[in-house]
Amino acid sequence: MDIWTINTLTDVIYNRELLQDSRVGVNAVNAFVELMNARFPPKTFSDQLNRRRRAIENAESSKKLLDGAVQDFPDVSDSQSVTDSALSALSGCAIVFTAGGDGERLRLSLIERGTPEESLRDFTKATYPLKNFPNNFGALQINLSMVSSICREYRIDVPVIVTTGPAGSITDRVIPEIIRKYDNFGLSNIQTVPQGERLHFTLDEKIAVRLTDGNLSPIVQPDETGGPLMMLKQKCLSSLDCEKLLIIQATAVYEPKMIASIAVASRGRDCVGVGIPRSRFDSADPFGTFVAIEKGGKRTVCIVEQAIRNNETRSIVNKNTGAYLPFNTGLYAVDRNLLLNNELPDYATPPKEVLPGIPRSPKIGYAATDLLPLASNPVILTVSPDTYAVIKNADDLETLSEAAHRFGLKRI
Repeated sequence: MDIWTINTLTDVIYNRELLQDSRVGVNAVNAFVELMNARFPPKTFSDQLNRRRRAIENAESSKKLLDGAVQDFPDVSDSQSVTDSALSALSGCAIVFTAGGDGERLRLSLIERGTPEESLRDFTKATYPLKNFPNNFGALQINLSMVSSICREYRIDVPVIVTTGPAGSITDRVIPEIIRKYDNFGLSNIQTVPQGERLHFTLDEKIAVRLTDGNLSPIVQPDETGGPLMMLKQKCLSSLDCEKLLIIQATAVYEPKMIASIAVASRGRDCVGVGIPRSRFDSADPFGTFVAIEKGGKRTVCIVEQAIRNNETRSIVNKNTGAYLPFNTGLYAVDRNLLLNNELPDYATPPKEVLPGIPRSPKIGYAATDLLPLASNPVILTVSPDTYAVIKNADDLETLSEAAHRFGLKRI
């Protein structure tokens, strides 16, 4: 049977001594077994363990990505050259606002500035209030209001999906509440999609357990940046009335015409990556890099990270502009069928600490950046860094507020 017993479960726990801890009673152990059977039965455990193995293999093979490859500048389209950038270009698109991150950097920087912790009980980075905006609106509320305004002005219907953290997380609770409070921001087609959740495996392929107030729970993690896209695919993508998905960070504000230029760039292309051209490319540059790679007779466009790229990558320039390879902004447009017809590969992050005393181990999930190599005719849209602003920590809040006012979003 696909069911755990206390004996079989003990065999797969790294810190199994917690099951015998004096603070844990028999009832708590039984409750833990029930929890595991409800959320992560043996079949799910085995599936996720196999996914971890694939992710580690993918991580190892990615280190050899550039071996024997010819690197080149990808096809690019500059947003300044997109003349047909009317906001009506969003017709036929759905917008996915990604809002599932914990925002721990922002939260900690707010506390360091003196913000009382109790005021951050319902904290999410995407909805944190920006200065001089009514109703304590944050970036997400401003973005939803912007899309609603565009729909009204151009009499179009743009479906909107807001991705949250896993079911039961703060973002999964707070964001739907805000959307309901403001009557869906006037949008006729809006929904939230939570991330999936995976067990965290230690280096020896065990699970780790956390003890909190006498209760045991497995250590889990969201399934990374591409997880909500896979959840969207499983949940409702086939019935969504759109040709393209615009995947946009909910923790940023945008000049509206920039959003329209992404939609225009996606015409006739199955994937658009949005990047910022480099005026120089140092070895210490931390940003993921768009590059075209030809290997084994196949040409793909992908994003290479700092640990993988080499001197050749850093020397490639656009023959027309002299700019070095653009870096990734985390914004994409993708043909709906590209996502429907493909699975994102499993992805491993650098090793993370999950509990003191437990060796660091990678987190496993899906990376949204892996959409690009699946495409047959991608393009990179290059944009100015002045056309959007992103929240990372408390220092960015004033910059974001100023940018939103400059983009005319205060009037929406």
